[in-house]
Amino acid sequence: MKNNFTNKIAIGTVQFGVSYGVSNDGGQTSKHEVNKILQYAHDVGINTLDTASNYGCSEAVIGDFIQNNNNLLDFDIVTKIPNFPGDSINDYNICELIENFKLSCEKLGKIFIYGLHIHNCENLFLPGGDKLLREIEQLKIDGFIKKIGISVYNSDQIDRILDNFSIDLIQIPINILDQRLVNSGHLSKLKHNDIEIHARSVFLQGLLLMPIENIDPWFDPIKKVLYRFNIEARKRNLSALQLAFGFVQNIPEVDKIIVGVNTLKQLKEIVNIESTYFDPSEFSCLSVDNLKFINPSNWNP
Repeated sequence: MKNNFTNKIAIGTVQFGVSYGVSNDGGQTSKHEVNKILQYAHDVGINTLDTASNYGCSEAVIGDFIQNNNNLLDFDIVTKIPNFPGDSINDYNICELIENFKLSCEKLGKIFIYGLHIHNCENLFLPGGDKLLREIEQLKIDGFIKKIGISVYNSDQIDRILDNFSIDLIQIPINILDQRLVNSGHLSKLKHNDIEIHARSVFLQGLLLMPIENIDPWFDPIKKVLYRFNIEARKRNLSALQLAFGFVQNIPEVDKIIVGVNTLKQLKEIVNIESTYFDPSEFSCLSVDNLKFINPSNWNP
């Protein structure tokens, strides 16, 4: 069964390789369950997978599925190069980039992938950082990738990238609590530059879908907002899942919505959501500006 937004969904696959997510109590997704998820995704028209070299065995699990189906069930795959932790980018790092990309392709069983992200965009702003992008540009010229991508966290990073580099694809955090890039006008700015936008963290690692009583006390400072979120959903006869997904679905600049799932049941719940149309600006009262709570890398529950 296809609905009118299925092709806007991309599967986030970090759970396929590691245990991930504040609401995840099931651990890493089993290979058997991954196969069911990917088969169903293909059947309903979901054609994009988001992975990374540092997502444990995620790339290998995806590659096994594709190869076991004789490449008949294929996907547009976006993967990421690792972070380079030094204070500059040197020739050794460039060799690492190439070797890492080759290894990713080997695991995926692919000689061509849809997109390659720079996982930590701050690497670009280090001395020699432009070498990373030039090397990825060469991969595109040589036909190994279709789109050059960058994963970012904030508007300042977007501005610096647009001022200094040319990219095709960007991954950004957007959800009903984290409305920074919606309100700042940066989505329109990206579209003006013909950049494909993939939204991540739409469920805030599952925090938006958890019963309030199950949420760790560490999140107490935003519990009132989470209560209001659930009240807004009930007022519209929507589930928390429908409202959280619908908020991002109704942002016209977003090309793909990355959803991480641990089970086939979870993916079916998302696919079977009835389309809900509303203006995202109706929910400005739910916006949270404190990065401690809207950026999961800052969490310490």
